[in-house]
Amino acid sequence: MSSTPPGPEIWANIDRRLRTGDEDRWLSSRYAPLPARHHLVAFYGFCWELARVRLIVTEPALGAIRFQWWRDALDELAAGQPPRAHDVVAAVAELLEKTDVTAEKLQSVVDAYENAFEDGDRSLEPEAQIASLAVQIVHPDTSANEIIATLAPVFAARRRGEAVTESPAPHRVEPTIRPALAHFRLRKLYRRAVPPGPLAKRLCVLRAVMSGRI
Repeated sequence: MSSTPPGPEIWANIDRRLRTGDEDRWLSSRYAPLPARHHLVAFYGFCWELARVRLIVTEPALGAIRFQWWRDALDELAAGQPPRAHDVVAAVAELLEKTDVTAEKLQSVVDAYENAFEDGDRSLEPEAQIASLAVQIVHPDTSANEIIATLAPVFAARRRGEAVTESPAPHRVEPTIRPALAHFRLRKLYRRAVPPGPLAKRLCVLRAVMSGRI
């Protein structure tokens, strides 16, 4: 598959939307070196497009159309066809070309988001799967699946505003994968009654990156 790399304006647009839609992952991605940061932004931008389906439509049939659109776009990229006229698809095309992430793995993310949408159950959203793929993007030879399995459900539930009695101890991770996982430390802020502000979030993620304790 060969395509024209996304230009600076495309990256800036995706980055801006990600910052608005999923600030937590966006904050962690700031600490990844280029081009890994671009790959994370492409992947997270893709995930945000899927996550926000529940915010745009409520009818199952309309949701199915949107999820199928992304499946078809991934199938076309896997077949070597040029990316569709969509900035995130263009960014995903580069992600597939330059990392070990495959269209098949992204298809499974689509499936998980669709299942969560159909069941009206956000706990089915693929938080752990997203984190595992993010680790693969920033450092392909590293696995943090045990840590992710412990922390991802708690982080996701607290971010949704759900009461969670479980409070896993901080886990230390190596520097190379901190940009993929540092946002998990935000679970400490989300357990408070008052939602965390932008500065508190930034300081929390910075501490996670500096210390490795997430």
